[in-house]
Amino acid sequence: MDSHNEDVISEFTRQASTSHDTSRHFNDYGLNLMIRFSKPTIYDTVLDVACGNGTVAFEYAKFVNHVTGIDITPAMIERARIIQKESNLDNLDWRIGDISTLPFKDDCFSIVVTRGSLHHLIDFNKVIDEMYRVCKPGGKILITDVTVDKNKKDEFNSVEKMRVLSYTKALTLEDMLKKMKALGAINIQSEQFDSKRNLKAILQSSLVKPSRKNENILLLKPDIDMNNLGTKSQAVDDHVHHSLTMSTVMGIKEK
Repeated sequence: MDSHNEDVISEFTRQASTSHDTSRHFNDYGLNLMIRFSKPTIYDTVLDVACGNGTVAFEYAKFVNHVTGIDITPAMIERARIIQKESNLDNLDWRIGDISTLPFKDDCFSIVVTRGSLHHLIDFNKVIDEMYRVCKPGGKILITDVTVDKNKKDEFNSVEKMRVLSYTKALTLEDMLKKMKALGAINIQSEQFDSKRNLKAILQSSLVKPSRKNENILLLKPDIDMNNLGTKSQAVDDHVHHSLTMSTVMGIKEK
């Protein structure tokens, strides 16, 4: 296993006990947008790539025949299994594995999704290629992730790397659309939206070391006036609140 995968496992093992609640920092609007774009039905089989503890998978399970979630972090999969048992859901199963080489045959799933994973990947292209490979012709590939202004991405990435051990870089919406077009996907749709966050709460949920929390706050407070990061930071009751720009992109695999 390479060192970056070890960083991913380390980071998300620490978050596993809290992420079912804190993953909502992507907000309900974004989750509902994924459902609205992909229009799942009882005839669909879904693959949730980098599923974490299953927040997205559980949402799709309300609508479809079956959902498979795959993630590299065993603690996250174990947490997903616990939540599934508590929820009495029987139309999901889970795999532990590296998402850069998905352990599924070609053309297996009618909907393939990932949320919040790209900015933790060394090679996002390879993962999206794999998502396209396992999607059935006529099926849907859907990605939701943090996206940044191309003129502010260097500053944004430097701050996020301090907060999250496994962070690599955020893409732009243009990057995501370009990749979807390069796959040969058709009927591409996209939408951007803001996900508002309380910095203190996010740092606590990420289990960031106290010294790194202070560094993040010091870096983000000046952004209240300058908006160098594109996060629209605001001071509210002595807390720093800011917004992540998220993007959802969906395409259909041509038959």
